[in-house]
Amino acid sequence: MKYILIAWVIFSAPLIAQKQVVELDNITYSNFIKEETAFSLSNSETGELALVIPDKRTVAAYLFNENFELTDSITAESLRIKFKDIIGYRVTGTHYTTLFATENKHFLGVVDFDFETGKTRTEQLDINLSSEEVLETVTHNNRFFLLSINDDFEGLIVRELMENGTLHKTELKINEPVSIKDLLTRRNKPDEVDKRKGSVFNEPFVPEIVEIDNKNPNSLETTSKLNKLYAKDNNLILIFDNFEAFTLVYFIDLSDFSVTEKRFPQEMVDGKYLEKSNSFLFEEKLFQIAVSDDKLILNISDFKTGDIIRSFRATKERPINFKNTNLNQKNGMFMGINEIRYLDDTAQFLRKVNNGLPGIAITQINNNYQLTIGGTQVLGGGGGGMMMAGGGVVGGAAGGMVVSIYFNPTYSSYGSYNNTKSIYIESIFDAQFNHIQGYPLENVFDKVKAYQDSFEKISAEEVFAHNGKLYFGYYNKKSEVYNIVEFEN
Repeated sequence: MKYILIAWVIFSAPLIAQKQVVELDNITYSNFIKEETAFSLSNSETGELALVIPDKRTVAAYLFNENFELTDSITAESLRIKFKDIIGYRVTGTHYTTLFATENKHFLGVVDFDFETGKTRTEQLDINLSSEEVLETVTHNNRFFLLSINDDFEGLIVRELMENGTLHKTELKINEPVSIKDLLTRRNKPDEVDKRKGSVFNEPFVPEIVEIDNKNPNSLETTSKLNKLYAKDNNLILIFDNFEAFTLVYFIDLSDFSVTEKRFPQEMVDGKYLEKSNSFLFEEKLFQIAVSDDKLILNISDFKTGDIIRSFRATKERPINFKNTNLNQKNGMFMGINEIRYLDDTAQFLRKVNNGLPGIAITQINNNYQLTIGGTQVLGGGGGGMMMAGGGVVGGAAGGMVVSIYFNPTYSSYGSYNNTKSIYIESIFDAQFNHIQGYPLENVFDKVKAYQDSFEKISAEEVFAHNGKLYFGYYNKKSEVYNIVEFEN
């Protein structure tokens, strides 16, 4: 009996760490819908939440207050069927404007909900982006921005969705130290600044930058990208790790769209830089990792001053003294889904990280910093999904869900979290970044995954952040109920 009780506690613990906050009855989808979807829109000013459920001919929106009490609902006409993906939204009071796009992101349309007047508006916008490369979209502080480039302008194009449903265009001239297109394609010219940081195979790249939501866990599949975008305070922060000598940062002030630049130096060892490097912005700290076949450097710097707070080193000759786990390889070649094996020594770990794309991911649990340090394998194989570059999808995660990375960075991070082909250690640091003993704790994505796997068949899944907490939404077709569940961090 004692062992049965222990087993029950172990397997039920992930299910206890959540709370049902929304149970929306009588939700039906048309039989003509191939994929049932739902989108949660967080109002950062009021704490309200709008749940948008598209169908074949209609789009329904449900408004919940900060206590998840349903206060209003409204239904609008849907756009044409080719507008499949919601890519962002704007909120002004109780006025929610959602932006949809065609699969190729060339054409856009709005479905507008005004809960104060009860009016809706559905309209395809008079815009064609076929001559531009859409890089990323950002919804931040109830504002929406679309970032793109084209061959006719030497810089970055930023469009903001306005309250009336139009897109206001701003051109930002960014061509120093190299052109923004060279940065986005990892083709910064070596004769202008430093040796380039291109692909390990040197194949051509489409322009790419990925938005990072660092309030929730991230996978190395996401954080190993060399071009990242963060929405913080009143800025869009673009960070490029294309250079040997430094991490390059651009700040776009959203009050006037002015651009400033900052560089965080990389460290030299024996007169040269390590072969590959990457970074991750968390709170007011920039974490930089640099690796070669025989060395690893981890620097933690103050993001405002650039001063190094703590620095850690590893070499192939001895064990890493700031790790809290084994040297792990997950979902590697010829390995099963979520299979983990242990590497032999530091030399093997460093060699594998340097052969792929290095990265670092950070979460904060119980006032301690939990770091995942390592890299991702470039080749596929061995099970698991794969994050596609340039606005693709995350596939294979828990039931084969398909996620547009343009709308919800939290969901795309979750989608790749359990499918990363990675080599990594986990390390725990206190608030002053002293390495401390202990075993890494389960993070909130693990709890969501355990809960999701407890269902045989659900759809319209979504993982999203709202009011500083993480939520999982899903549709139960048998009961015709849409559910939202809150998870403890």
